[in-house]
Parts: sequence; C-alpha cells; structure tokens
Amino acid sequence: MSWKKIISSLVLFGSISVFGQELQFSQFFSSSLYLNPAFSAIYVEPSLFVNYRRPMDNGVNYNETSQISVSMPVLINKAENLPRGGVGLMAYNNQSGYEGIFKISGAFLNYGHNFSIGRLSTEVIAAGVQLGYESYRVNFSDLRWGSSYNPYYGYDDSMATPVNEFDDETNHMIVNAGVMYYYNRQRNFTLYNYSAFSGFAITNINRPDKSFVKNGNAKAPMLFKYHGGFEFKVRKYNILPNILIQYQSRNYTADGGIYMWYSLHENNFGTGTDIKFVAGAWYRLRDSFIFLGGFNYNSFSVKASYDLNSNLFYNDEIEYSRNHFELSLQYVLRKESRVRKISNPLF
Repeated sequence: MSWKKIISSLVLFGSISVFGQELQFSQFFSSSLYLNPAFSAIYVEPSLFVNYRRPMDNGVNYNETSQISVSMPVLINKAENLPRGGVGLMAYNNQSGYEGIFKISGAFLNYGHNFSIGRLSTEVIAAGVQLGYESYRVNFSDLRWGSSYNPYYGYDDSMATPVNEFDDETNHMIVNAGVMYYYNRQRNFTLYNYSAFSGFAITNINRPDKSFVKNGNAKAPMLFKYHGGFEFKVRKYNILPNILIQYQSRNYTADGGIYMWYSLHENNFGTGTDIKFVAGAWYRLRDSFIFLGGFNYNSFSVKASYDLNSNLFYNDEIEYSRNHFELSLQYVLRKESRVRKISNPLF
C-alpha cells in the first residue's frame, strides 16, 4: 500500500506539468462553457448544465470531476427574436490522486457576443471571453517519502522529509477565449439541407503560475481546442457527426464520433410534449471507445456515457488506464408561447 502511495504521488505531480492537468469530459458539448466561451452567445434560451464524471472502479485512487454552468441570453433583437449576446457562470471541482489528495476547483464569468451574416441571418459568428479563478490544493501530510522508510519496520513518519519548500495551495487567475461559426443556427431543415458549426478556443491565455514550489515559476501552457460538426435530418432522425481536437505542450487528443436523435414526439410550435431519444459513439485516439445514451423530455434532458478504454496502442498492464462513467443533465427555461428555437443541436 505504501509503495502504491508513492507511485500515485509521482504520477500526480508529473501530471501537473503535462496535458493531463486539464479536465476532460467525454460529453464535451454538454460542458459547453468549459469547451468554448463563445457558446454563451449561441444559446437562445436560459440553460442550466450539470456534468459528473468518475471511474467505474474509483477505489483509493480518485478521479472525480463535477461541473455546473448557467447561460443567460441578453441583448434580444426584437425583429429576429434572437439574442445578440449571452452571459454565463461556470464552476467545476476535481478530486484525484491517492485518496483524493489533489484537488482542483474553479469559478468563471463568461460573456459572448454574436454577429449575424446575410439577409436572413442564416450564418452567425460568435466570440466569447472567460475570466476566472482556480485553486490547486494538495494535502502533503498524506504523502509518504522515501527518506522516511525504515527497512526494519516500514515507514517512520518522524523521519519524513520536510515540505516547507512547498505550498499546500496555489491560486491563480485564468483567461480563456473562443470563437464559433454557425450555419443555419435555427436549424430550419425546410429551407436548408443541413446545419453546421465550428469553433476554436484557447485556455490559459495569461499562462498562470500553477507551481506548488514557493517562489517557483511553472507557467501553465496554453491549451488549444478545435471542435466542429454538422447536422442533417432524415425523417424523425437528426444525425450529428462531430469532432474535438485538443493540443497542449506537444501533446494532443482527438475525439471523433456521432450523435443520433430520434423524435418520438416533436414539439415544433410551443404546445404539446417533446420527447426524444439519443444514442452516440466516439473514439478517442489511442485511448478509448465512448458510448452514449439518453433522452429529452420537454425542457429536461439526461445523457449517460461510458468510456471503454482501448488497449490497441499500449500495454495491457498499465494500471492507470480505467473505464469511466459520465452523466450530464440539462434544463432549458423555454418560452412556450413561441416557436422553439434551440440553437445547439447537441443538447
């Protein structure tokens, strides 16, 4: 057990300086404000999002992440009955490492603005900025060091290595920004054959110092994200291929897959019941296969996904390759008196 604690600690501190330090959601479009700040200018109705992610076998090595965000449209254009901007709030929390000794929490304020293109406002370009505060915390008293090991009877805490050169907590401001392009934002498939969207976002623009070493200087590398997809409708099915590519410090991940919504009963005119079922599958390059299922009932939707880690590209005995479960919830505050104008098909 002690050796596992040492190994877990080494993995933990190694992850602070590599790509793994950034939180990642398999249902990336359901954590939209974390994905791209420009999304706050895309929503046409107030929306609440909740995400929860954890391994299937958490055990003593934790890796739990939760996220909540709220988006509110502003600057409503009366002629089009569509917002020109949106504000948002986002907060997240992550607990990882041996017995959850490493904790990350953050809170962010978001603003996005969009610009219509064309006579019928068929195309939209949105830009968003995000300013927030993040905290890293480690309980050093729970760590075991090689200098405190006595070969005769095990670990002697009285011989522990002093950790005065480390801080238990580091806090920093973070600036993120993003842009998006949306074709056929209102998803009118009577006039247009398809709807398409594409976005680019940058995290850690200000490159904050995330070091635990006192008077240290470990600037966080910028994280670049590209996401995109399109939607087309076949009878009662809405089919949505999409991708996400992330790059940070010469490391990258790539997710590609497809959603498919089936409308059991579709509410197009603000009356009656809206019932849809969703299924999807993705592949994360050199990592895992992801499967998703869920449903939408009027203003509420719930989706659950399962990450099945693939051993196609690495050794079967890697201990930290684990399957994950993720749950997302969404509630949209609709105005039932008007035609429903959902701006993002992936929710």
